[in-house]
Amino acid sequence: MTFLSKKSVWATVIVLCIATAIAANNFNPAALISSQQRHNDEIIAEQLAEHIGAQAYVYGYPLVDMAKQMHNETHHVNDQQQVFAPVNRIYRFPEIVGPHNAGNIRLPNNDTLYLSGWFDISKEPLIIHTPDTNGRYFTIAVTNLYSEATHIGRRTHGTDEAYYALVTPHWQGELPIGVTRIEVESNQGWLLGRVLVDGEKDLAAAVTVMDGIWSASLSEFVPGQVPARPTAKKSEPINPMKSLAFFEHMNRALKHLPARANEAALMAQFDLIGVGPNSNFDIANLDEASKRGLQKGLAAGIAIVEAAEVRTIPSYNGWMSPSKVGRYGFDYIQRASVVANGYGNLPEESTYAATVTDTNNQMMSGDDVYTLHFDKGGLPPVNGFWSLTAYALPEKLVEQNAIDRYSFGDRTEGIRYNDDGSLTLWLQHEAPADKSKNWLPTPAGYFMTVMRMYEPGEAILNKQYQLSRIKMIE
Repeated sequence: MTFLSKKSVWATVIVLCIATAIAANNFNPAALISSQQRHNDEIIAEQLAEHIGAQAYVYGYPLVDMAKQMHNETHHVNDQQQVFAPVNRIYRFPEIVGPHNAGNIRLPNNDTLYLSGWFDISKEPLIIHTPDTNGRYFTIAVTNLYSEATHIGRRTHGTDEAYYALVTPHWQGELPIGVTRIEVESNQGWLLGRVLVDGEKDLAAAVTVMDGIWSASLSEFVPGQVPARPTAKKSEPINPMKSLAFFEHMNRALKHLPARANEAALMAQFDLIGVGPNSNFDIANLDEASKRGLQKGLAAGIAIVEAAEVRTIPSYNGWMSPSKVGRYGFDYIQRASVVANGYGNLPEESTYAATVTDTNNQMMSGDDVYTLHFDKGGLPPVNGFWSLTAYALPEKLVEQNAIDRYSFGDRTEGIRYNDDGSLTLWLQHEAPADKSKNWLPTPAGYFMTVMRMYEPGEAILNKQYQLSRIKMIE
């Protein structure tokens, strides 16, 4: 049996059509050629839209995710809305995060209080004030639309009272005396701040520090004066991540972002399907072939990001600790996967290590009892502090427990070292009979643990320091 290619089949159809047309004495070669050309154009349009569309989805994922979050958190979108602040203002979360108030925070920690805000510096800089924290740890991640971060905080600038100005690289004006310039690549972006809180007893003091962090556009800035809050705007929430509207938001963002070095060829590819910076994407104007292709490309892009979100990354003693966070270069899949998991600080600000298995390579469960041991002198070498948190799977949230303890670290009250100076943490769902044990309550079902190391030392950053594996007690 002989199998013909699509090209051969098409050629055969043309020959038959020509023969039939000649026999009928109505041969029109121009019409046949035009029909074939339309067929070829449709193939090209559909295939380009599918394959470039998938790549565009991965590339554009942080741009669109941030556009979605910015809209939904700078407008009143529902009565149950937790996070809201107008553009260029800051929302402060005045509670220690626990199982009942985590909201949309992914993998929440209760080491710090959170603050959040979205900025737009397309017309003028934004001034940010930070108070004297008297040495208390704080950081503000200034994240551009590519999900790349710059930090303001104790590690980078100290803890004295200060003013900072977010400016675009091309801004040529003058800043007030004493204001530190912070360049941001994109006109819009996100501020995510953290202020250290040592439990409920420290909450009031931490809130006071957090309340001292505020922002004002340059034209309304008066030193020491918090500006008025604009009137809230109402809107419907948006979520374009799984529809063709994704490409509308991506196209809109690219048209306002400065060209990045060595990405001109990639942008030209995106323009071929109408989503690049030199195009005006409009779903209503798409031909059917391009629409079919983009739908396929959208599905492929979604599948790639979802797979990247849960892929296994290189582990050290069973602990997964990504080092490429906050700076991505051309690794667009890594960038999208980090965004899908909740953004992140630069590793030198805080390094995270996560594991879901014990020394037997078995998933950890609340049915069992585990230990994490640190030899004397083997605690994480940090300039800040460290903590371990257990999260229920698959929700990745902390679970209510009898003692309201949702992390264990170097600041935990009542921490007890072994006689030889080592430290053992006990991870279990039920309270240990021995009340002197360093107990971190775990969820009832499967769980993962995350070790946070703030202001990590060089040994952590270069992977020289290794955490021990979590061991199940038989």
